[in-house]
Amino acid sequence: MQRPTAVTVFGVLNIVFGVMAVTCTPFALITTKFSQRMLENLPETSRMENPVQGMMQSPGFMTYTYVSTAVGMAVGALLIAAGIGLLKLRPWARRVSIGYAVYCWVAAAAGQVIAYFLLYAPMLETPSPSGEPASAVFVGSIVGAVVGACVSLVYPTILLIFMLRPEITAAFQPGWGTPPPVPPGSEF
Repeated sequence: MQRPTAVTVFGVLNIVFGVMAVTCTPFALITTKFSQRMLENLPETSRMENPVQGMMQSPGFMTYTYVSTAVGMAVGALLIAAGIGLLKLRPWARRVSIGYAVYCWVAAAAGQVIAYFLLYAPMLETPSPSGEPASAVFVGSIVGAVVGACVSLVYPTILLIFMLRPEITAAFQPGWGTPPPVPPGSEF
């Protein structure tokens, strides 16, 4: 029997997203380091006016950036392996894909908690030039970041739903795809 189409699709998507994570994630670190160097050249007064600049100087933020970059690359490599395993109908690949989906939800939640304390709360406390508590730009940035985090969960959620479907689960069971034995006397 043929491999289910959904398994093929998710195997290929896992490989594509895994390659993107392994190759693109380091650029986030490079961009952060570049931005940090640019901020070092700004006068102290302008650094304090923008909470994003303050966050970029935070040792906690940099620790989070280093750890999330390393973990993101490792998870990307694991996703590539899971994609190849799905294409070969390896049961471990289905479990790794499920684990990846759960990891994405946990990582997104943790990322939002960290962003709240390092970025959102300071942004909301920063007065706008007109004297109001929070600038519309800051509020818009926060809304954009939260919406972006939610959008990033679309693929892992769909992957999880499909990997838990009974027909997909059955495809990874031993003996899947072998024809049932023919009872004696029914050779027609």
